[in-house]
Amino acid sequence: MNSIPKIDAALKLSNNLSRLLVDLAKDFEHRSLKKCHERGHTKIRRSHSSLFSNLGFEAVRLTELADRAGITQQAMGKLVKEMERVGYVKRHVDESDKRAKIIELTELGVTLVNDSMEIVDEVIAEYTSAMGHEGILDLEGVLRKSVTSLGISNLPDNWQGLKDQQINVA
Repeated sequence: MNSIPKIDAALKLSNNLSRLLVDLAKDFEHRSLKKCHERGHTKIRRSHSSLFSNLGFEAVRLTELADRAGITQQAMGKLVKEMERVGYVKRHVDESDKRAKIIELTELGVTLVNDSMEIVDEVIAEYTSAMGHEGILDLEGVLRKSVTSLGISNLPDNWQGLKDQQINVA
């Protein structure tokens, strides 16, 4: 019944593409969050990236934010409420549809997003230092090609013109 030795099964389950991608993503988030906290954004948690990475600088309906993030409206509503409470976003009724809520950044939220863009560059620079310039370009190229080949849309429709832009490698 057990045709694979236990050690081989453990290695296969813990050392595969999925695990490597998750580990890399967790490391990137951990480094970014640490730098975010160092810049004074101490109320930000990993879960809030679902909100901020899908908001951009424009006002967006809660339903669209949830859709972009691939989470329920209730879950996104909770994140928005948390960030509204600490001053990063504000929400108001959509004048074209009184049932809908519009979410937008406050001045503090704009500061966070600007800081976050700098932080992403800093983390990429750390990765480049460890992997070399060609290594980081190769990694991004393989990931970008994979996303494209698999038909994975990683950006909202109105951001699609940006999807082919490459990262700035220090």
